[in-house]
Amino acid sequence: MKRVARVVVVFLALGAALAGGGYLYLLRSLPLTEGEITVSGIEAPVEILRDGYGIPHIFARSISDATFALGFTHAQDRLWQMEINRRIGSGRLSEVLGEATIGHDRFFRTLGPRRAAQANLDRLDERTRRLLGAYAAGVNAFLATDPVLPPEFWILPVTPEPWSPVDSLTWTKMMAWDLGGNWRSELLRMGLATRLPTARIQELLPPYPGDEPVPLPDLRALYQGLGQDAARLAQVIPGGRSEGGGSNNWAVAGSRSASGKPLLANDPHLGLTAPAVWYFAHLQAPGLDAIGATLPGVPGIVLGRNDRIAWAFTATGPDVQDLYIERLDGPESYVTPDGPRRFRTIEEDIKVKDAPDQRLRIRITRHGPVISDVLRAVGDPLPSGHVLA
Repeated sequence: MKRVARVVVVFLALGAALAGGGYLYLLRSLPLTEGEITVSGIEAPVEILRDGYGIPHIFARSISDATFALGFTHAQDRLWQMEINRRIGSGRLSEVLGEATIGHDRFFRTLGPRRAAQANLDRLDERTRRLLGAYAAGVNAFLATDPVLPPEFWILPVTPEPWSPVDSLTWTKMMAWDLGGNWRSELLRMGLATRLPTARIQELLPPYPGDEPVPLPDLRALYQGLGQDAARLAQVIPGGRSEGGGSNNWAVAGSRSASGKPLLANDPHLGLTAPAVWYFAHLQAPGLDAIGATLPGVPGIVLGRNDRIAWAFTATGPDVQDLYIERLDGPESYVTPDGPRRFRTIEEDIKVKDAPDQRLRIRITRHGPVISDVLRAVGDPLPSGHVLA
């Protein structure tokens, strides 16, 4: 009986030690909010004060230093969110999550938000590139302090790589992708075109209020050549934002407010996540005094106000995505008005945790990448000898 009691005591002691160690680990992974931290990469000291809600108020002597400090605080509070977000946009989830996310990685490697982000970076003005660099330097300055990382990094395990301006731009591309989603209406319009004349379709899918309908050819004649395949393809409505789930914002004139000042309200309808999509912060430097919502991984105040104006954003269902049914001319080329054109091809390796790497061959047309190569739902209904770009 005494032996059993000793075993129980030992297990209880081990359990208490593990619980205590876990608590201390979690405690040490929290951001340092008091005292001084010495870092390299800024021109002058920066002061970061956190209010009762944990919102950082950043006071710097230059806009670059304020942007650097925002990157530092983002990394302090949201490093795992930033890590997983850049992996989502770069098609690198399988490196840490395994085979379950290969389909996701194949699609976003093909779609290419990171390729687009790199192309944009090369064309940005010098000031914007400098601020993106300052933000990335702030994130990397936090990593250089050798912090106790959030538990997700230890559980998987993952070692965060240095942050880069392309990582920031990739996440803006993913936000644009999430807020676009009108390829769903592209397929719906094609389905209607197999049965209705263009004038009737424009009654069901009218233009933005105040705009005139865009002159279009007889779409029914265009798609009838595809037969039942067009109707089957139109039934493939991919997931995404619903047409009725829009955001809203509105303003009230100062003549109608108690203060005599105008009021601006904004309700950006984004899905609930933990942690939240947004991160509130206040940036103050010569020529800058702004507070509002930021995106972890991206510099700047996205929604908010400065000492003169307030601004907001809303998703209005913009027509920013187009689908193209391309007719093949052999395995390596497709038909254009000027004759056959070869696909531009890219080959990439997808690293997979606890499994062999997977080779991905991406075909790109003049209208963009061939998504039917990686989305079976849209590839199966396509007419023989066609792909969807």
